[in-house]
Amino acid sequence: MALTGKSNDPGREARARMELEARNAEQAQRKPEVDEHGRRIPQRYKLYDKIKDRVSVTAMNVIIGATALLLIIALIYGIVTGNPGN
Repeated sequence: MALTGKSNDPGREARARMELEARNAEQAQRKPEVDEHGRRIPQRYKLYDKIKDRVSVTAMNVIIGATALLLIIALIYGIVTGNPGN
């Protein structure tokens, strides 16, 4: 009679080891970055640094200006076409 229970599954230990290693790797990635003074760097600064490295200041000014202009146009359009009677 062969033993085929869960405790004798040869792949079970391998899966458990892989899950443990994946959890350890995930925790290692979560370690906060620190600046030169040993303080933790907030996530938003890391995102800003990535944007700063790829997009010029002039391009960001154009994007911000265009977004502000579109918001103003949408606001004016809403005021002009709004229905004040109801």
